[in-house]
Amino acid sequence: MAYTTVAIIYNPNSTGASEQLARELADEIHTRVPRQKVELFKTEHAGHGEELAYDIAISSERPLIISSSGDGGYYDVINGAMKAQREGRQPTTGILPAGNANDHYHNLHTDDLAEQIVKQQSMKIDLLKIASTTNGKPIERYAHSYIGFGLTPQVGQELTKAKLNPVTEAWIVLKSLWTIKPVHLKIDEKVRHYESVVCSNVDIMSKFLKISQPSSVTDGRFEVTIFTRRNKLRLLLLLLEASLKGVKEDTQVSEFTLTTVHETLVQADGEIIKLDADAEVRVTVEPRILTCIV
Repeated sequence: MAYTTVAIIYNPNSTGASEQLARELADEIHTRVPRQKVELFKTEHAGHGEELAYDIAISSERPLIISSSGDGGYYDVINGAMKAQREGRQPTTGILPAGNANDHYHNLHTDDLAEQIVKQQSMKIDLLKIASTTNGKPIERYAHSYIGFGLTPQVGQELTKAKLNPVTEAWIVLKSLWTIKPVHLKIDEKVRHYESVVCSNVDIMSKFLKISQPSSVTDGRFEVTIFTRRNKLRLLLLLLEASLKGVKEDTQVSEFTLTTVHETLVQADGEIIKLDADAEVRVTVEPRILTCIV
């Protein structure tokens, strides 16, 4: 059955080629499948991609929603699609890599995107879900690749402030390592300082860090990689090891819980969220819940 629409969401203010790639993909689909309905949607503010994805999924019977973006834009689209799915809709999603970080795409995609659209190839993958509180209100958010505490959101927060190229990105990461503060968390009833705690269902994060041994997005489990507090030199050596040959995850689970001690930043894919102090945090896997093209 053909898609009722192929909706391509792009950010006109992206530092990458989000709009250009979106229009090129639309033209290619029109050429190869002239009868296929293709629509372009531009985001106008933070979180607009989530609103658009939800509205598209609600208003179309069998939509394919493509995010021309990096991980953050796809995070928005997935959360909008999942909101619609909870209301009985069945959207399919996909990503056209057009951002600085494209961990989901680089870990999973194996074929030409237009070809997959033409052939209507898709699969069901796991998503991570985080449940906690922010500003005293409960939240539930989905992530396609990872949920990280400590090093991940603190560096991510600095990266979002800058216009990136490989040199500035490397400099920001290096500078952040020397100013970064360990995160204070309660795990397994013990309160400790951690450099980083990452829950992931992909192998590689931030283009080069191999944060776990080969993982799967269809096995109903995710990997937890924990960096305990260490001096900066040892942390640099650990990151070098992660970039060259990878580090083995500490455990593989379907659920992981911890408690914050202070207000704590967490990064879900490209989105940074501030959690309350003394908040219980529950990370779970939702097995094969998202239909997507990879």
